Amino acid sequence: MENKKKCANCIRELDIGVDVIQVSEGVIGIKGFVPLKKTLYFCCEECISAYFDMSDLPSLPGRIPK
Repeated sequence: MENKKKCANCIRELDIGVDVIQVSEGVIGIKGFVPLKKTLYFCCEECISAYFDMSDLPSLPGRIPK
């Protein structure tokens, strides 16, 4: 059974040979990058932008120091 990769935003199947954007969270170690979590794949820049878009989150009013 094949484990197909999918776009993390639009869930489109990413076939072999298509252009993708890969995002990995990790740390810099002695010998380079060490991934910490699952790698995310995106089919285009619009999907990566939409996935990480935080503009619709609620915000609190600014506080004035006393």
